[in-house]
Amino acid sequence: MGRNDSWLPKGRTPSYSPRHGSSRGSSGFKRFGVTVLVILIVVGALAIVQLFRKPPRPQLSVSAASSTVIPGTPPSLPWPSQGSADVGVVGIGDTGNHGVKSPIGLASVAKIITALVIMKDHPLSIGQSGPTLTVSASDVSTYQQMLANIDSVSAVSLGESLTEFQALEALLIPSADNVAVMLANWDAGSVSAFAAKMNQEATSLGMTSSHYVDPSGLDPNTTGTASDQVIAAEALMQNPVLAQIVAMPQATLPVAGVVYNVNALVGHDNIVGVKTGSTPAGGNFTFAGTTSLPSSSALPKSISSAPLIVGAVLGQQGYTPLPSALSAGKALLDAFRTVPSVEKILGKGVQLGSITAPGQSSVGVVTGASISMVGWPGLKVSYKVNVLPTLPSSFGSGYKVGTLTATLGQEHVTIPLVATGAVKAPSLTWRLERL
Repeated sequence: MGRNDSWLPKGRTPSYSPRHGSSRGSSGFKRFGVTVLVILIVVGALAIVQLFRKPPRPQLSVSAASSTVIPGTPPSLPWPSQGSADVGVVGIGDTGNHGVKSPIGLASVAKIITALVIMKDHPLSIGQSGPTLTVSASDVSTYQQMLANIDSVSAVSLGESLTEFQALEALLIPSADNVAVMLANWDAGSVSAFAAKMNQEATSLGMTSSHYVDPSGLDPNTTGTASDQVIAAEALMQNPVLAQIVAMPQATLPVAGVVYNVNALVGHDNIVGVKTGSTPAGGNFTFAGTTSLPSSSALPKSISSAPLIVGAVLGQQGYTPLPSALSAGKALLDAFRTVPSVEKILGKGVQLGSITAPGQSSVGVVTGASISMVGWPGLKVSYKVNVLPTLPSSFGSGYKVGTLTATLGQEHVTIPLVATGAVKAPSLTWRLERL
């Protein structure tokens, strides 16, 4: 073959066709276009799904301590150097048991629970005398035995009639041990059955450290703490009939005649009760006196209109234990009258939680107002949080998401919990990009 010769036969030309190559290119372009179209359709469908997919709502998280104690130094009071004592304001709280923590013999202070049981089983209203009790031979025998033992008694005679109200007067004013037994037998059939009721009553009142075996308190095994006796005295003072009786300096009974209140302080210095008790083991005094409180919107009218200080002094020793107990109680009452004040419990703007919302940083939840209540350092304040079950998808700064309620005794203050910033609905970009 020559240099210019071709291996193809003469007259033949290459079989390459331009039209065939163009067809193959067009087919590839069509496939590429279809792929792009499919991708666009899928992306569009996904975008539609994302746009119509409901975004999560903002989530609220709030936590607050169930309770706190008012900070500061507890009140400095003239606590007795012996025995135990406690004092407080009805409806607010008490200082807690000071001194001896174990139960002490109650003596006639036990008659507070005796009176409460009688009033529960045989209720009286102001002005009512109640059913009649007839003095039996057994009642006379009990009186004579106790008189011989130099116990605290009120004279009775066989066949004498005492109304329930008069019997309660004899129980609480001259502190008649014999009438305590008479009332117990009348109510429950026996002293032991009545003592069981006394313990049930104490338990129902929340008295956790007191135990009763007799209605008069003569038995040294009838014992309790100062804090428990404050509870009992408060319960008595909340009964109008019993509060009326313990505030009486004297009363007149059918056989005993005029009898005088062993609580010689009643009627002086705004002292209105409650009950004394004395045995050779020591002198006891539960006391109540009116006072005034600083103005506060947190105080319910039941407290602010007639605030009452109630306290107990137990186990006072010495040559004259009862006068010692009266003196210690009065000193404690006088000093405590200046203690209650308006205390700041919680400030405004305190963060208690947060809100997490899709597509933005978390937003704080804070107290929308401050809380102030009448009390003193050392008192326990309880808290309860209520929040919205669901939040809207968007809201502005300051939006109320719940409430916080503080409780101190009968005082209640509710404040709003608010958001510190705005929460916006998720943006279009976030809704398209979220997984």
